[in-house]
Formats: sequence, C-alpha cells, structure tokens
Amino acid sequence: MENLGEVKEGKYKIVGILRPGRQKIKKLSILGIFIGDIIEVIKPGPGPVIIKKGNIRIGIGHGMAMDIIVEEIK
Repeated sequence: MENLGEVKEGKYKIVGILRPGRQKIKKLSILGIFIGDIIEVIKPGPGPVIIKKGNIRIGIGHGMAMDIIVEEIK
C-alpha cells in the first residue's frame, strides 16, 4: 500500500485515510471520495494529483493526497 501523493499513473483502490479527522473526511466526501472507491491517477504528484472517478476528474492537493492510502489494481 502507498499514499496517493507518491504513486504513478494507473488504477487504484482507496483503502484508508491517515489521521481521519472530521474536516478531512467532510472535504473528501464533498469531493466524492470514499474508502473503497476505484480511481485512476491521471496526473501524479509532486503537486496536485489529478484522479478520475467514473467520468469525473478531481484535483487533490499534495498534502491531502499524502493522507490517502491506496492499493494498486493490476
């Protein structure tokens, strides 16, 4: 498992959130990002990470991306 801020392009499953405070969970849920989601990394870090979930592209700041734990789907 790796954090979203350090992965390369590809498909991943979100498996956890580091330091899951109320504000962080709320912000991610507003973006439509939940544990168990399958995402595709379009533009990896450093800097903002661009992911695709379904037909939607979402930009996530590097700090937030470092707290999202993902597992690569092969």
